[in-house]
Amino acid sequence: MSKNIEAEKKVPRAVAARLASMKARKDSGLVGRTAIVPVWLNRADHLRVHAACHAAAGLWNRSVVWLRGQWEAGETPGKEDVRRFVTSLPAEDRPFHAHTAQAVAYDLWDAVATSRANRALRLNARAPWREKKYRPLSFTAGFGWRVTPEGRLALSLGRGRGRIVLSLPEVTSRNGQPVPPKDWGEIRLCWDRNARSWSLHISYSAPGEVLPTPAEGRPTVTIAIDEGIINPMTLAAKMPDGRVQVKVLNGRQGRSAKRYRNKVVARLTSRMFRCKNGSRKHRRLMAAKKKVEAKTERRLHDFDHQVSAKAEKFTREVHATWTEHHRETSEPDTVVGVRLVAGDVRGIEKNTNKKRRASRSTRQQWSRGQQEDYLQYKTGLKLEHINEAHSSQTCPECSTRTKVRGREYICKNTRCGFRCHRDAVGGVNILTLADNDGTYVLDPDLRVEVTYRRSQTSWSPLQRSLHAYHQQVLGRASGKTRREERRSAQNRATRTRTTVSGVAVDRAAIPDDITTRQGAGRAPARVA
Repeated sequence: MSKNIEAEKKVPRAVAARLASMKARKDSGLVGRTAIVPVWLNRADHLRVHAACHAAAGLWNRSVVWLRGQWEAGETPGKEDVRRFVTSLPAEDRPFHAHTAQAVAYDLWDAVATSRANRALRLNARAPWREKKYRPLSFTAGFGWRVTPEGRLALSLGRGRGRIVLSLPEVTSRNGQPVPPKDWGEIRLCWDRNARSWSLHISYSAPGEVLPTPAEGRPTVTIAIDEGIINPMTLAAKMPDGRVQVKVLNGRQGRSAKRYRNKVVARLTSRMFRCKNGSRKHRRLMAAKKKVEAKTERRLHDFDHQVSAKAEKFTREVHATWTEHHRETSEPDTVVGVRLVAGDVRGIEKNTNKKRRASRSTRQQWSRGQQEDYLQYKTGLKLEHINEAHSSQTCPECSTRTKVRGREYICKNTRCGFRCHRDAVGGVNILTLADNDGTYVLDPDLRVEVTYRRSQTSWSPLQRSLHAYHQQVLGRASGKTRREERRSAQNRATRTRTTVSGVAVDRAAIPDDITTRQGAGRAPARVA
């Protein structure tokens, strides 16, 4: 028997199926997505899953201790060695499906690989060491979860244990199309401690909208990103006509949500200190605190998606402009690559007392990493980092450094007099550094066009079409009388029908010399 056949026999069926599905998805141009669907569990299932999540955390802790012991003994275990250790433990230590235990081992090895990659980039990263108390459960397709003949979703907890049977969730892709269960992948059952609710994280494959990456012999356009707290992202790109297009994404709504959360949580915590632990008032205050934190978490999650979505739209617009330009001036089949470069502010929150670079509040207010991850998976590009030292202080026309006080940059060189938005100057300089191998190159004929956008939470077209209550609120101009229409004078004044002297008439039939005050039911006022 050959070594290849022996190696194939050692690979479990679930692992082989997972590798085959990943290869098929890559060859077909599909990308992985995740849909979050809230679910409800009865008390019996809640207790069973709750105990299984604690057991999964204990399995993670034992695997971390074993792996560190192997390293201290001079051994170099691999990914499959961790899996063999997990599956060799007695069944009492892993009261769930065998593939759920394998997912714990693979997640641990992914964390080890990430820490090694970060250390290779000279980042201060540690291998997994922290003890966990709770961990979500993973269910693989075809083994961990199945669709019953009755059309329900069954989650397996292993042989000899009852299944968790739920209603089949509805998964919708980003373009509004339903995703059938045959296209689902791994499912994770997660617990939100703030919202006190369960949710299913369902992975599925969708057609990829990946932008082309830079390659040899391929024209490339660079998108520079200057990250900040007030303005999460400022994107800059050079256009075919020579001007630099800059888009500033304002993030004041995200800061407002965090400020509201911090103030409410501080007030509730102060009141909790005056209560006895476990009392009725203490429990009520704790529930109110969790409710505010859960609400803010949802708002910030949407906010980060709004920031990354607007950044993705800008990137695709720039790519489309350059593609059209090359098709008009050169071959029609020209492929333009896109390069994402951001100023390196990683680790700015470390050693804040010594370096005085950022405060503890800065670390709490900034979701830079989350927004970068969203932008990478939406565009399909790898984000590069470059040293951004003095990028917001250097004039892009005369290279004079000016210490900026405020949001507007004014060059202190009287012969230059360059004026622009402070973050826009940072984005332009990062673009120059990325295109010139980290050196500043002056541009006396620089033309900068700055556009501002608010990255605030809003309803998407899909949400408007699916949320009936929101549709009712928007239907202010209809002839029916709804409760939402009567809530404000503005809504009452925008109805198509009104009353004149107690008689209902059409608003269009009222003469021009008669107008009504704010409110549909009020008496008309005659214009002199």
